[in-house]
Amino acid sequence: MSNNADHQALGSNVLLSKEVAAKSHKFAEGYARVREVTDLDGACPAWAKALYMAAAAAVRGHEMLMLRELGRSKDHGLSLNDARGAALTVFISRGEGVYSKFTAAVNELYGEEIGDPEEDSPEFQLDKAACLEYFEGYFGFVPNYIQLMAEEASRALEGYVLMREFSLAENLLDAKHVELLLCTVNAAEFSSRFVNVHANGARNAGATEAEIVESVICALPVSGVASWLPGADGIIEGRG
Repeated sequence: MSNNADHQALGSNVLLSKEVAAKSHKFAEGYARVREVTDLDGACPAWAKALYMAAAAAVRGHEMLMLRELGRSKDHGLSLNDARGAALTVFISRGEGVYSKFTAAVNELYGEEIGDPEEDSPEFQLDKAACLEYFEGYFGFVPNYIQLMAEEASRALEGYVLMREFSLAENLLDAKHVELLLCTVNAAEFSSRFVNVHANGARNAGATEAEIVESVICALPVSGVASWLPGADGIIEGRG
């Protein structure tokens, strides 16, 4: 029985087309073994890992990869609600433009647009002290960048907390998958600091070390092997 990966069972266009194998079977087999981890059920389910890669591809501006991985995620069981939750996750992480691009892709994939809210917005009571208490609870301390915003732009901090509370704890997408998705996104952008933040958040949400590692490996098809070093640094830094 061959130890080689089944390239045709994986989600990579460059493997399915055999164009990489035409140049180097060895390189193609190496990439296929990485894609076995990112594409098949493992510590994380296949639908979730495809979603993580789609989000990272959206952030990095790789539209074809985003569309392919979103489609694969849906084929593996991604629900519309989870896709909507992922869109809001990339919104808080990387802004309105990426959110709009990701949401347009979700709308097209599911054939459904987002309508108006069904009810009026409730009143959200929040002040600087409550914001600082929130971050003290999440991190165990108040980071200096949060303290700076509290001192100089407390209204923006209120907005940050409202978005963050929803995105990480009340999201349509489960909190563990939100944190793991953000591990992938930040590894794809070579940010060990924020991989560390979200790896710790994933641990607190019940993720195993194997799930966290797989989420960071999901950055490789998006940003190459260079994403592994900052990703690994972020994972290791948070271990007790």
